[in-house]
Amino acid sequence: MSSKKKLILIISVLAFAAVTYIFLYKGDIGADGKGLRRLSVEAFKVESGWGYRILDNGTPIIEQRSIPGIAGNKGFQDEQSALKTGNLVERKLQSGIFPPSVSASELDSLGIQYGQ
Repeated sequence: MSSKKKLILIISVLAFAAVTYIFLYKGDIGADGKGLRRLSVEAFKVESGWGYRILDNGTPIIEQRSIPGIAGNKGFQDEQSALKTGNLVERKLQSGIFPPSVSASELDSLGIQYGQ
């Protein structure tokens, strides 16, 4: 095999490896071993109790001012309840579930109080 053909073969193999790496990993792993998408959850006070925000690298992408999955605009009773629900939504987003809706049964399983 000529050196020109060997060079083309090597470049082709390297290009294939690079494209495969990009498509398989999609750039989801940073230098620290964590995903590049850095979702976080924070609770905040609202008039009717507590709400939560989902942030992507510090930028709010979801702001939930009331308890999802139930009728009305009632906030969470406490900060911990808001954070538990926000963490559930974060896990759904990390798993590719969109929209990351929350049902009353999921609220029940988290121990979230939402009744009158």
